[in-house]
Amino acid sequence: MSTVVFLHGVLYDIFMKYLIIVSLVFAVVGASGCTSLGGMKNATGGIMRSEDTGRTFELRGTIDEKHSLAQMNVLSIAIDPVNSSTVYVGTDRNGVYVSTDASLSWKQIDVKLSNIHNIIIDPSHSQTLYVSGIYNGRGSVIRSDDGGVNWRRVYVEPENGTNITSMAVSQYGSGAVYIGTSGGTIARTTNGGESWENLYHADNSVEEILIDAGNSSTLYALISGMDIVRTQDNGATFDSVRKLTRERSVQLLYEGKLFSMTISPTASGTIFVGTDKGIFRSTDYGQSWTSMDVIASTIGIPIHAITISPHNADQIMYAAAKAVYTSVPNGWVITDTASDRIVDVIKYDPINSQVVYIGLKQVK
Repeated sequence: MSTVVFLHGVLYDIFMKYLIIVSLVFAVVGASGCTSLGGMKNATGGIMRSEDTGRTFELRGTIDEKHSLAQMNVLSIAIDPVNSSTVYVGTDRNGVYVSTDASLSWKQIDVKLSNIHNIIIDPSHSQTLYVSGIYNGRGSVIRSDDGGVNWRRVYVEPENGTNITSMAVSQYGSGAVYIGTSGGTIARTTNGGESWENLYHADNSVEEILIDAGNSSTLYALISGMDIVRTQDNGATFDSVRKLTRERSVQLLYEGKLFSMTISPTASGTIFVGTDKGIFRSTDYGQSWTSMDVIASTIGIPIHAITISPHNADQIMYAAAKAVYTSVPNGWVITDTASDRIVDVIKYDPINSQVVYIGLKQVK
């Protein structure tokens, strides 16, 4: 009898050791990001890159042996349309960084600005950059014509406390640059910032400006949490999308508080908005809206970032808190960022359709 008991004890010890080994293996696999969902490797924050259209992301923030973007809040990303190995990021407190090796390493650009909400690249001259931020307390726009080596200020707010919260550059070769401020101003320059004209004044911060894919005279501006305003006559007049006359039960409006907006890269008049009630789409310049079928658990969470692939107008990518969702024919691929920060910006590589960058920030 004692022999049987002893045998059971040996088997028990072997079994327990086996369980420990198996548990350690699964722990290592889980930590490496190899999960059934998309995963991240050594995730913290800053900027991450995907080489498989958002299925997995990898932290890409090395500055030097002691410094990294991983602890910074990334507010904006821009990618050179001619050489997509050149990537720029804007941060809240640390200015602008550039990578010339597809995000493997980074160096700081001396712009003397904070709260970099926007970096835009002239599509006709990729060495021409516009950056918006705070300089000595005042919202400013600076311009470089040599890829960020030298800068000059081309716009400044009259008083402290107002920032430039949105910018857009025309894709139609006109050279027009639009800005929106936290005070509600929408302005435009058509000569590289030498002079500016006022277009509109909103009741709240202008969080996003987008130029229609098929009509250079049509512009959309997301007014923080409240509304979208549009112009279809090159800025001569603006309409409130929320206040448009609609046929009840036929032409519906989006629901919830607005957090993000994007447009189709190919279809004129097609707009998508991210709210705290999901994603809504309009195909008639904002006149009517339909709710998209998203993962139910994301409803109620603010969608701070949404974009459409410039390579495939049917592919939508959005972020709800710490997860990224990529549309596929039979639903959504879900990628866990494994970060303690939310995804605030998503940017597709303009040349390589498989490459996507995300920027993360802390939210109080």
